[in-house]
Formats: sequence, C-alpha cells, structure tokens
Amino acid sequence: MTFQIPSDLNPQLMALAWMIGRWEGDGHGTWPGRGDFDYGQQIDIDTFGGPYLHYISQTFTRDDDGNPLAPLSMETGFWRPQGDGSVELVLSSPEGWSEVWVGRITGARIELVSDAVMRTNSAEVPYTGGQRLYGNVESDLLWTFDRATDDVALQPYMWARLRRVTQ
Repeated sequence: MTFQIPSDLNPQLMALAWMIGRWEGDGHGTWPGRGDFDYGQQIDIDTFGGPYLHYISQTFTRDDDGNPLAPLSMETGFWRPQGDGSVELVLSSPEGWSEVWVGRITGARIELVSDAVMRTNSAEVPYTGGQRLYGNVESDLLWTFDRATDDVALQPYMWARLRRVTQ
C-alpha cells in the first residue's frame, strides 16, 4: 500500500509519519515457563492534530484459519517526538503497568529503552523494564520487545512483522 503524508500533519510528527495507519500481521514470542508462542497483532496509529500520535496495540490467539480467537494483551499510549530527533513513548496496559520509554528516531528506525515502569500491586507479571525497536523494512512495520522482570534478566520476548492495511 502506498503511503502519503497527511497534508494537515503537525510538523513535529514528520519523523514518525510513516507509522500512521493500521498494521496487521503475525508475531512470535518466547518466555521462561511459557516457551515459544505465536500470535496475531493489530496496531493502530493515528494523529489528532497535536504534536503526538495515538497508539493502540492488540495481540490475540488465532484459529487454524488465522481468525482472532482470544485476546492476549493490549497497550495504548502516545508517541511524542521531540525536535532533536529523540522520542518519548508513554504506554499503559490492562495487565497492571504503565511505562515511559525514551529513544532516538533515525530515519525509519526507532530505538527505545524504558525510562520508568510503574506496576500495580496486582500486576500479572513483575515487569521492570525493557528495550524496543521499531522499523520500516520493505514497507512493513517490524518491531521487537526485549523484557526484564524481577525474576528474568533482559531477554527477547516478542517480535512481529506487520503490513499496512489502511492509512
């Protein structure tokens, strides 16, 4: 799908303009005690005129035909590019944590590290921090998420290749 930058895009968002739209595809993951797993994913990224992008990611199990069966996880938040090539990402998850990520935008590559993770007392996982990488490769959105918890040192957790389905 050809991507066009919206004519009314806030100028601060130009470095992230390639991310706007709906992305869908397949992902994979691994975690101690859970083993390897596959999932479907949908990411929606949109602009509302301000100097930020709204982001929502949903992962789910799939049936044999590839149709969504049951939700796995969800996160929502805001991409906040800064004028110096840095970016902040603020996320929240119904699993009981909120995160602040900081990083750099280098062309169509974004590298992030967690700056803060706040957990509720009932958070499903004792999550403490991580690293993320987002990139535009052959017009697809590739991303990786390395995670650490109280019990597990930083290691690969989830990764996916998603194709743009709407702008």
